[in-house]
Amino acid sequence: MWQGRQHAALKEELEALIEPLAANNNLYTLIQESLIQEKRYQATGATNPQNWPLLPLIVCEAISGQYRHALPAAAALHLLKISAEIFDDVEDADSYRSLSSRYGNPIAVNVATTFLILSEKAIARLKTKDVADYIVIRVIDAIGSYFTVACAGQHLDLSAGPGTVISEEDYMNITAMKSASTTECACCVGALLATENQQLIDKFAELGSNLGISSQIANDIQGITRGNDITKRKITLPVIYALNQTSDEIRDHFKFAFLDPAEPEFNATEIRDLLFSTGAIQYALVKMECFKQIALNCLLDIEKMGTNVERLKPLLD
Repeated sequence: MWQGRQHAALKEELEALIEPLAANNNLYTLIQESLIQEKRYQATGATNPQNWPLLPLIVCEAISGQYRHALPAAAALHLLKISAEIFDDVEDADSYRSLSSRYGNPIAVNVATTFLILSEKAIARLKTKDVADYIVIRVIDAIGSYFTVACAGQHLDLSAGPGTVISEEDYMNITAMKSASTTECACCVGALLATENQQLIDKFAELGSNLGISSQIANDIQGITRGNDITKRKITLPVIYALNQTSDEIRDHFKFAFLDPAEPEFNATEIRDLLFSTGAIQYALVKMECFKQIALNCLLDIEKMGTNVERLKPLLD
């Protein structure tokens, strides 16, 4: 299957990048562990999370019929995103599975820094694929620009602080900056390595942004359904809706659960059921479908430009 071939090729590219670390067995082990850790495939930009590392390859092949020259860029983005997530774990300190929880912040920060350096080395390997210098520079600039936006979104999120209720508009803005920008970057970079048609590159970037937002809302819904976002008191889109659109009596239940740190115990199942019965989950589902529809419209425009979109359609499933 084509996804299997792309996954195997990307794995080979990543192994070539981390192989020089093998002499330092402990660091090498932590790098390998982080590469395969399941969390790294959560909150990505694709409906099927395992497609995240492949996005630049899928886009590049859809346009040009080839993907192997894009492997270093796909590796760079994957490594950079892992680095960002490890730093995020350090900042949030809310996951017992994280490197920072198990080994302490200094080791986690060092591993994240190693991933940053490896991502730069990965981009340099574009030259081994005969990618023109000016394209390499455009790729570097795009990655730097999009991940700067992601850092700005993370800053806004951290500045709000735990238990702070922001408006839906602000939440969607942070989501677009923090989460969707990385998916937008993956699609944009894949297009940059396949075409010089700026209109097509821009349309793929738009596709990635809307895929990213719809995927983040899907993760919000999943976090409520599984209950883990409730126990962590995460203020996500369904919760924002519930705190602003429900009656005073029901709203008090949500305030108790999400905004009262002095009371550590509450019934998470009851809160989850309330989020369903008050329409908060349905509202989030509608918002998710709206962004998926915009992504579908982008895909139709891309097809009209002569691009084969068959392998892109599963991203919208």
